Amino acid sequence: MKLAAKGYTLRQRVRQKWWPKIVDDDRDTFLRGIRPFVILGQMFGIFPIYGITRNDPERFRLKWFSLRVILNLTVVVTALLQAYYEYGRLKTIGINAKNVSSLIFFIDACLINVLFLNLATKWRSVAMKWDEVDDTFNRPPYHMQGWSLRKRLGVVSFTLVFLAAVEHILSIVSNVHNQMVEIKYCNWTEPNYFQHYSLRRFANIYLNFPYNSLSAVFFTYVSSALTMYWNYQDIFIIMISIGLATRFQQINNYLKILSDGVLIPGEDFWIQVRTNYVAVCELLDDVDRAISWTMLISCATNLYYICLQILHVSKKLANTVEDAYYGFSLGFLIVRTVIVFLSAAHIHDCAKKPLDIIMKIPNVGCLNDFQRS
Repeated sequence: MKLAAKGYTLRQRVRQKWWPKIVDDDRDTFLRGIRPFVILGQMFGIFPIYGITRNDPERFRLKWFSLRVILNLTVVVTALLQAYYEYGRLKTIGINAKNVSSLIFFIDACLINVLFLNLATKWRSVAMKWDEVDDTFNRPPYHMQGWSLRKRLGVVSFTLVFLAAVEHILSIVSNVHNQMVEIKYCNWTEPNYFQHYSLRRFANIYLNFPYNSLSAVFFTYVSSALTMYWNYQDIFIIMISIGLATRFQQINNYLKILSDGVLIPGEDFWIQVRTNYVAVCELLDDVDRAISWTMLISCATNLYYICLQILHVSKKLANTVEDAYYGFSLGFLIVRTVIVFLSAAHIHDCAKKPLDIIMKIPNVGCLNDFQRS
């Protein structure tokens, strides 16, 4: 009992010290909604911004001389090294539509990493503006219909990250299965299957460097991180789109009460609505400037890999495991790309709806207000 009491006391102390810094359930804000996703990305070296667990966006910082930035740059340098050796291999064997995909994968992952590093330098100002907008839409007269913004972001990010993890696991299973078939067919004796997997999986590296288990674990981690980047940018764009569209939708819901013409508001009402609408539009402009290149790279990457996976699926594959991987990968890639496009387009649709609602409001009240003035 004494041990349990001590454990409970220790838990309460830790909770009092750290929990208020990490969680604030009083406000339904975008920054709190994306916090777990940002922390997950930082475990793989992407978006290395400090202060993300704080409730005040003014504390967000990019510390260049920090472990997060070192991890970020380590992954980038490793990817560039792999791209260099892959380029040398392609010069020897020749380039075709299939084998060039690895080189594009490394270069694309480096670009994504650098773009998010650049975004980290701008994120503090964007986050401060976003927090101001969220503060407005967390108070009356605005209200949420259905799920909260944080719940929407959490469900979407968790689902897509889970599917991305399934895709990556299927890729590893497919590679391992092919190697096991090769070992059995050639009647090889392999006492260390992980070493065999690493030597084949990272052959370009180990043709130039000696093998050891720690380096194999590190390159496996880097491979997972680079795969994470490809999915990370799409999910990040989707979450940003949901966050912006939700605020426009709250304005729409507020204006719907006027569409029947029963209640005609006065000047103060329109000043408030216009101020809040302009604030969201300005936030949209700031976000667009910050992630415009990320959007471009996302579209180009997805279209390329859709074509590549279709090329794989259209040909007879070696076994059922490969069929399962490439089929799932193509389906998930198409679905994720469609969600990116639709969620971005949904912002425009939600931003236009207030105009449609205003057109339905009779102008009698506005005319009376004008005559009285």
